[in-house]
Amino acid sequence: MKILFAGDEHPYSAYALNEVIRLATNTWADVTLLAVAPAEAAATPGEDLTLAQALHGYREIFLQRAGGEGSPYALGAPRFEWIPVKGGQWEELLVNRGAKKDVKVRLRLGNEAQEILAEARDEESDLIVLGCTKGAQCIWQGSAPAPQKVVNDAGCSVLLVKEEQPISRILACLDQSYISQDSLEMINQMATLYEAQLELIGLSQGGDMKKDVYRRLIEIGDYYEDRQIKVTTRLTEIAEFENFIGQELQQDLLALFMGKKSLLDRFFPQDWAGRFVSKCQTSVLVMR
Repeated sequence: MKILFAGDEHPYSAYALNEVIRLATNTWADVTLLAVAPAEAAATPGEDLTLAQALHGYREIFLQRAGGEGSPYALGAPRFEWIPVKGGQWEELLVNRGAKKDVKVRLRLGNEAQEILAEARDEESDLIVLGCTKGAQCIWQGSAPAPQKVVNDAGCSVLLVKEEQPISRILACLDQSYISQDSLEMINQMATLYEAQLELIGLSQGGDMKKDVYRRLIEIGDYYEDRQIKVTTRLTEIAEFENFIGQELQQDLLALFMGKKSLLDRFFPQDWAGRFVSKCQTSVLVMR
C-alpha cells in the first residue's frame, strides 16, 4: 500500500498525520509526506519557509511514533549512496534511510490541488490522506478549497480528515454492484483500526434497488461478518442522501464507493463528492 499525506502548517494537517501514522503502522505502507508551496517560493527550501519546517516536523513525529525498534521505518545506519543530480550527473551523498521502509518527504511548487494529484499519479499512490477545516467550508486556511478538488479529481482513494473526534461507526454507502477488492480491504482496515461498527447503506431510488446491487450488498455484509466485523444493513433513498449526511453523522466515518456506474453520478451534478464532503461534519473516505 502506498499512502500520500498532503498537508500544510495548520493544526488540521497535524491531526490528519495522526491518522496516517495509525494506518501506516497497521499496514506497513510506503509513505510520502507532501507540502505544496506557491510557485513564486524559493526553489531551494530554507529555514524561512514555513512549509519546509512543517514537513520536517511531520517526519520527526512520524519516526518518533512509527519508527521504534523492530519497525520497518526505523532508521538504519547512515551510508554513502550515489544520487542522480542535474545534467545527468551523479553525486555521492551521505544518506540515512529507513531499515526497510523509507518515508519520503516532498515539497512541490504550484497549485495545491494540481500538485497533490500529480504527486499521487507519479507515485502511483493507493490512498491520499489530508485534513481540512471543520464545518461546511472544508478548505485549507488561506487557500482555495484544495481538499474538495482532490476528492473530486483523484484517481485513487482519498481519506479526508475533518474533525478530531473518535470514530465509533463507519457508514459505507453502496449504489452499484462492482466494488473493488482494494476498497473492501480499505473498509476492513478502517473498521479494525477504530474498532468501529460497520453499517452498510444501500442507496435506493423510488424505494427500489437493482437486484444485482442488493445481492452485492448482502454479499459484502457476509464478507465482513466472516472477518468478525459487526455489520448492520439498511436502505436509504438517494433523494434524501444529502440531508442524511448533513444531519445524521456524528462520531462516524462516511465511506463512499465511487465507480463508473455510480447512481450518485447520475442523480447529482458534477463534482458532487466535493460538495458532500463539505456538508458532512465528520471525516470522509472516498474509494476508487
